[in-house]
Amino acid sequence: MLQWFYPWFILLNFLVELGSGQIPPGCDVTTTTGYRYSQFHHLHSSPDGTMELRFRVMAKSDAHIVLTTSPLVLNPLYEIVIGASGNNYTDLRRTMTGRSVSAVKTPSLLSDSEFRGFWVVARQGEIEVGREGETLPYFHWKDADPLPVHYYSLSSWTSTVAKWIQNCDFGGKTSWLTPSDNSSTEDNGAITSQTGESYYNAEEKLKANLLATYNKDIRPSSYHRTPVSVFLGLGLFHFDLSELTSSFEIHAAFRMAWRDERLQWNASSYENVTVLHFPSHAIWQPDLKLYNSVSAADIIHFGEATIIMVYPDGGILLAPSTTSFSSQCHLDLRMWPWDTQRCTLMIGSWTQSGWGIDLKLYENYDEIGGITEYALNTKDLFTTNLQWELLSSNASMKFNTLSECPEPSSCSDDVYPVAHFTFIIRRKSPLYTATVTVPAIMITVLTLITFVLPPNSLEKVLIGLANLLILTVFLIYFSSLLPPMGDHMPLIVSFLSKTLVMVALSLVLAVVTITMTKTPRMYGPPYWIRNILTGITGKILGLNQIIAMVNRVNNSERTSRQQQSTDDYTLHVDAVDHDVNLVSSTPTNQRIQTPLFRGVVETTNPAELEWLLLAYGLDRLAFIIYFFIFMIMMAVCF
Repeated sequence: MLQWFYPWFILLNFLVELGSGQIPPGCDVTTTTGYRYSQFHHLHSSPDGTMELRFRVMAKSDAHIVLTTSPLVLNPLYEIVIGASGNNYTDLRRTMTGRSVSAVKTPSLLSDSEFRGFWVVARQGEIEVGREGETLPYFHWKDADPLPVHYYSLSSWTSTVAKWIQNCDFGGKTSWLTPSDNSSTEDNGAITSQTGESYYNAEEKLKANLLATYNKDIRPSSYHRTPVSVFLGLGLFHFDLSELTSSFEIHAAFRMAWRDERLQWNASSYENVTVLHFPSHAIWQPDLKLYNSVSAADIIHFGEATIIMVYPDGGILLAPSTTSFSSQCHLDLRMWPWDTQRCTLMIGSWTQSGWGIDLKLYENYDEIGGITEYALNTKDLFTTNLQWELLSSNASMKFNTLSECPEPSSCSDDVYPVAHFTFIIRRKSPLYTATVTVPAIMITVLTLITFVLPPNSLEKVLIGLANLLILTVFLIYFSSLLPPMGDHMPLIVSFLSKTLVMVALSLVLAVVTITMTKTPRMYGPPYWIRNILTGITGKILGLNQIIAMVNRVNNSERTSRQQQSTDDYTLHVDAVDHDVNLVSSTPTNQRIQTPLFRGVVETTNPAELEWLLLAYGLDRLAFIIYFFIFMIMMAVCF
């Protein structure tokens, strides 16, 4: 019984919808149930390969449209799902039941109580989906490997019923539109009117007329040897520099302006429309590239949401909200962390020479009439960097050539104009002053202190080992902050590495002097060394007190030998008594209580005193040498 009433119910529902105006007369109405593509329709395209499908659909969710190369469901293909995931998304798949290659959130886009209109445009791998009455798509995707689609089919999901309206007049527009050839132009070549179509408003009509025969792959120049003047400008928002990757990243308002004679119109013929907004992929753009980019991206893209403003005389302004550039920056880290860097962005056409695209700086934008200044004061939007200070920025034009030539004008097609945007930045280093400069000075002072301590003091070795450990930790820490490869080593790193070598040598000297003073000696150092140390050199080194002690002991030794008797036993006893008297007659403040030698001079052996004198001399000489070396190094590095 239900099967008998169902066709009558469908017919009654159709008559109600027809009477309500939801279904225009002469339309094809299709109902799809379940997920299957059973009926394929042939696609008709315009001369430039553009195909536009207009339809209305009523469904709770999941309205499926498939674009194929043959009247069969064979991968690869383009499957568009409007109202996917419970009427929350519009997504695109390149294979049946495959993963989405692109999706956009569109909540409550479909309705199960009324028909809603959409249009789909397929053009050389570009898929656009928009709402009826709107000229800009809400969904756009470009296939890197375009499919030659020729057929389409409609479907729904497993438990979803969808009703489709197609092949009819939607306010003057049929399901598949091809550009009309009935356009008329004025003497200046601007398109002013087109008949036979009905549009939502004057702006939509104007856009349709302008794009009717427009080919975005053709450079906007009436003569192939006439270059297109493209003006570039950059307004800085924020920047950052990474030493580890040698990359300079900026966020800026990037502006481009040029003229396209094919997009001219008479404003009075279109209700005084003085500006049009196009998506960036709809019209021709210069193929600019950041030559010194650190990423793999070849051509500069501004995103699908970027809008291009077009003016009646054909003037075009592209001004995305924010564009990010990441370029290579040759770093000079010799003065790190008090360094100043110079980073440059080099932007130019990748395929067009100066005869195709003539790049100019945006400050000369007045050459393009009709374009209003892009009202944006980037200084108010600039955010300072916590680590770097922007000293200056400038822009200039340079010309690259593929071959050797004396004059750029004589190189014809081999000249490529390149815009150079240069930024000079200086590092803010208060933190580095505390963490680098102060420890370096303290290590220098501690190294010099080791030469002031007594020659036989073991503290010399302990201080030297501590210095070695601290310097090693610092060098490892700096290696984590700086790039592993570079043309120049930072001077502060060079200072610390040289200090590491000098501390190691001071440790060797400390071991030598300790050995000199603690090893029992029967013979003193060579006579010529003693003469040098007890002469003017010793006085310069400040060894007067120990020189006097050595001389006093040697004189006493010489006197005792002259007073020896012929009796060996008596001679031996007298010599011992004389030495004892000599030691007891030496003033206490010179022998033990002198601050310089307290705890050091524990012997009256002339040989050992002379070795002690040599150890003091080496320490004093090393102190002077190290002091001057450190002063020179610090003057250069700091």
